[in-house]
Amino acid sequence: MDNSNKAADEYFISRTFSLAKKAEGLTSPNPIVGAVVVKDGNIVGAGYHKKAGLPHAEAAALEEAGIKANGGTIYVNLEPCSHFGKTPPCVYKIKESGIKRVVAAVKDPNPLVSGRGFDYLRNNGIEITCGILEGKARKLNEIFFKYITAGFPFITIKEALTLDGKIGYRGSKTKSYISSPQSLEHTHRLRFMNDAVMVSAKTVIKDDPMLDIRINRGGMKNKFLGKKWTKIILDADLSVPLDAKIFNTRGDVLIFTSDCYDEAKKQKKMLLKEKGAIIHDVYYNNNIQENKLLNIKEIFKKCAGLQITSILVEAGPTLFNSLNSEKLFDKLVFNITPYILGNEKGVSLFETLSLKDENIFTFGGLDIKKFGDELFLSYYPKFA
Repeated sequence: MDNSNKAADEYFISRTFSLAKKAEGLTSPNPIVGAVVVKDGNIVGAGYHKKAGLPHAEAAALEEAGIKANGGTIYVNLEPCSHFGKTPPCVYKIKESGIKRVVAAVKDPNPLVSGRGFDYLRNNGIEITCGILEGKARKLNEIFFKYITAGFPFITIKEALTLDGKIGYRGSKTKSYISSPQSLEHTHRLRFMNDAVMVSAKTVIKDDPMLDIRINRGGMKNKFLGKKWTKIILDADLSVPLDAKIFNTRGDVLIFTSDCYDEAKKQKKMLLKEKGAIIHDVYYNNNIQENKLLNIKEIFKKCAGLQITSILVEAGPTLFNSLNSEKLFDKLVFNITPYILGNEKGVSLFETLSLKDENIFTFGGLDIKKFGDELFLSYYPKFA
């Protein structure tokens, strides 16, 4: 491939990324995909997958292109599908359109698709190019790749921290935000990007959060109305109050509790179900049973079985320690706020943190977003 062709391929693949991003947070359990049809160097059709069950990106782009697609090239950020799901295989539409070349950023990791889409197209005389901006394509669909290849949701831990590592005010009976309104809106956007948000029962009892999505700009409120949304509570003893605000907001409330019951807990379970809660029993973690912590890995596996592909965990110190010690997360987001609370006023995120074998965690892939005097630092862990 000469440099001019490579530059053109990278340009048009980049356009598919921009299209795919329009549906971030809306396509689960499917990936986000964009496509453009190019003829004689010009885009004659473009589209993206808007929601699970709706037409795929390739079909939308080909429909817009119409007869202009004949003899052209279609660019897509993920290998076209070759199996019947809620929609017909995209490779059939590509063949019928008269497309002569397909350029994809990355092969689909789904065993139902992986390589088969390319094989079908090659067998029908269509030229295939794959691997254009592959690293960026994988990151774009990091949630989908993790869910498909590992059978677990993609887990992001999000924490709002003061400069001295505090996550809130000690003993406060009222909600005292340490984040600015702009940062809170970005946090709600992070919620939107995921299928679910997870907290402990302690957070629900102390803060009485709604755990919903509140974004005022860019029509995001209307998008949320069509989004699958789950609020997850880790509650070993079913101690969450029946009058918690979380039961009066949109979306499912999923409570994971221990499989140990007495009569009082059985009665509380019945009352929580009447409030609409969906309750799953799980085992305690044998490694840290003395602290009566639920088996987080089992919980994540159950979530994957419910087609929850990604979870934003807004953790207190105990849950943060558990996720770190068990290495059960994929991304760490710190919202750094311009305050120092001190030990007497502030609750430290790291006060219970203990790492096995005295390992020191390292992180990479830094991404920075700035809102006034606050920063959002996103990292990927480098687990040994």
